Amino acid sequence: MLSAWPALAQDFLFSSGFDEPPEGPHTAAEAARFLTQATFGPTFEEIEHLRSIGYNAWFAEQLAAPSTLHLPYLYNLQSQGIEVYQNARQEAWWNGALAGQDQLRQRVAYALSQILVVSDQSGAIEGTPKGMAHYYDLLVAQAFGNYRQLLEDVTLHPVMGNYLSMFKNQKPDPVENIRPDENYAREIMQLFSVGLIQLNADGTPVLVNGLPVPSYDQTTIRGFAHVFTGWNWANCPRTNGGQPWEWQWCPIGPVPWPEPGWDIGWELPMQEWESYHAVDDTKQLLSYPGVSLPGGVLPAGGLARGNLELALDNVFGHPNVGPFLSYRLIQRMVSSNPSPQYVGRVAAVFNNNGQGVRGDLGATVRAVLMDPEARQLATPASGRGKLREPLLRVTQAWRALHASTGDGRYRAWNPEYS
Repeated sequence: MLSAWPALAQDFLFSSGFDEPPEGPHTAAEAARFLTQATFGPTFEEIEHLRSIGYNAWFAEQLAAPSTLHLPYLYNLQSQGIEVYQNARQEAWWNGALAGQDQLRQRVAYALSQILVVSDQSGAIEGTPKGMAHYYDLLVAQAFGNYRQLLEDVTLHPVMGNYLSMFKNQKPDPVENIRPDENYAREIMQLFSVGLIQLNADGTPVLVNGLPVPSYDQTTIRGFAHVFTGWNWANCPRTNGGQPWEWQWCPIGPVPWPEPGWDIGWELPMQEWESYHAVDDTKQLLSYPGVSLPGGVLPAGGLARGNLELALDNVFGHPNVGPFLSYRLIQRMVSSNPSPQYVGRVAAVFNNNGQGVRGDLGATVRAVLMDPEARQLATPASGRGKLREPLLRVTQAWRALHASTGDGRYRAWNPEYS
């Protein structure tokens, strides 16, 4: 499916109400501007290469380019007897941004990392550079995939589970005064998919009597919080379905623990424990026109994985997701203040890539970059354009100058402190 998306996305895009731009880029300036948006910075060689092959062939090349991943970089250092900490993971990021041939994939993964946020400045995550690397590699792998699958992969990743408290989230227990943690339930809606207010197809707020309309309420948060219960490390030993001490003290790697590879649990999706999953009551999820669950209500019962998938389908199907995500991808790659028309055109591609597929990130990214508003030079009067963030200024300068190190390791650790 993915091998066909460039042409399909283009056909759909240009049938959506605006003219196909002439084949390009025609000038070095046009090529440099495009590469500034689509990569971590143009080089003279890449500018000339893009001019010689054109946009369509460039997209095809980038789609086919092998992925530059972080986790193999860390394992390679470890094989040389080098201890691996978070600074090594940052080296892997610099390596991909500066030297990766899959520049579009790397740039999209970086944009996704600013939407589906985790941080190494958080408890147990600080001590797992491999877990953080694996999480980022997930974004790299899914940069041109489907957003529904990405939501599931992110939800079940132990780094996200630890960061937003879904890990070891338990069903209600009045005797022990336990209530399901609501952190991930809030954030998956507020930050990853729907947002706080209902949106029109072009990303503008739905107004009733001049006021925005909330996308959900506390009842919805509570419903999702109950869905997101009963998930722990993969491959935990269990006796008779799992005892309390096994749930609480499950090692995150092979048994007996510890031994080499003990942290492999950070690289595996969390697994369900039915005895800790909330099934007694119905759960109010998102309600919207065309919702597959009647009234957005998840019935009582079911299994943890099945309920999770129904809940993620419920989130993914909300009409806000297209304009919400499109707006943020445009912000990260092209324009800090896109017009509603621009958002609407990109959201239309997210909603349908031309083959009836919703959530195709590859088609969506192409729509972001090839929209007329992206390809036209912004003027002060238009209020469009993007002020490059400091990190991108650094990568673009270093790539333009072919910056390198003697041993191939980019030790630009914690650049925010520089």
